[in-house]
Amino acid sequence: MRRFRAAFISLAVLTNIGIGMAAIAQEAGNKVAATTHCSAGSLKGDYAMAGQGFLARAPLAFVGVLHFDGAGRFSGHHEEIIGGNYGPSTEAGDYSVEDDCMGVTHWTDHPPHTGLPPHNHTIAFVVTDGGNETSFLGIDNSPPGTFHKEIPEPDIEFWGTLKRL
Repeated sequence: MRRFRAAFISLAVLTNIGIGMAAIAQEAGNKVAATTHCSAGSLKGDYAMAGQGFLARAPLAFVGVLHFDGAGRFSGHHEEIIGGNYGPSTEAGDYSVEDDCMGVTHWTDHPPHTGLPPHNHTIAFVVTDGGNETSFLGIDNSPPGTFHKEIPEPDIEFWGTLKRL
């Protein structure tokens, strides 16, 4: 009887392991393989930029042109309006793009019309249409209280698109 019980328990354990392994294999089989692969070279050339967002509670909007070198550096300029205050700004920075087409950029913005000193942004983006477009989401990542002591940081949030010219 003990042999039977031991054999039964062993069979039950092995069956459960087999079911678990089958579930893992099925889960792995449910994943869709990526068909698009990107790199920093996916963004190369001039891009029209347009977006909107908020500086604290003030609405902002911007349009401009960025140039990407295809090797991880970019520069550009844009015109922006923040709560009715209009003016130009220039930027330059670095970027990287992962194989799955998600990327990140860090840039320093120089907006003299706002009265703010140059400040940093981190922007997450996704490359689409074979590098012809991106959608982005950014925030001001200045240290707390650096530029707007009365406004909790991050104080700038924005989003938009880039389209190859």
